[in-house]
Amino acid sequence: MTPLSLLFPVLFAFILHQDSNLQLGQDLGKDAKILANTSVFISDNATLSPSLRTVESDLELFYVMASINLSQSRYSARQQGKHHIQTWRFDEGNIKAIHQIETTLALDTVVTQRYLEDRAPTQQRIQNNFKFRTYTVSTADAPIKLYYLTEDEQGLLEYKIDDRHVELVYSKKKQGLSDIMPKMKDELDQLVVQLSKE
Repeated sequence: MTPLSLLFPVLFAFILHQDSNLQLGQDLGKDAKILANTSVFISDNATLSPSLRTVESDLELFYVMASINLSQSRYSARQQGKHHIQTWRFDEGNIKAIHQIETTLALDTVVTQRYLEDRAPTQQRIQNNFKFRTYTVSTADAPIKLYYLTEDEQGLLEYKIDDRHVELVYSKKKQGLSDIMPKMKDELDQLVVQLSKE
């Protein structure tokens, strides 16, 4: 049994008592199950040999964030384009704000596949729906201390802890994900920086 699976029931009990819309705890549980049953490539700027064990260890910090008592925070919500932003601000303590950004996208595109052999290119229509959730935590000493990006069906895509940046690529990718990710990540990065300055 992994440390993460031992912690999960205890932390989940904490999360159920939260009277809020913060979904980080549920996403962590969902993503842990996906990671346990899926083959994944991990890119980590802090180590040459990343593993699921290092990811599990890192995620314990996010579990702590998910169990924070939000009753002393000031809650606000707004819509910005396709992004629904919820914010919990704290007047006291090291944590200044927790942001949850939910982004829903519908993809309908035609991609052209080219082959190395002497085959003619083929066109394929891709239609899919995506629901991303991004979480960021601002502290007194770091505007973006923690960052977590997940997609409802695919699972955890990347996370950051200070300057540490970990990306996950699944052997079985949700259709169309790689087509929308570059633009989506640019947009989210800009939004996260903007929120960290508010």
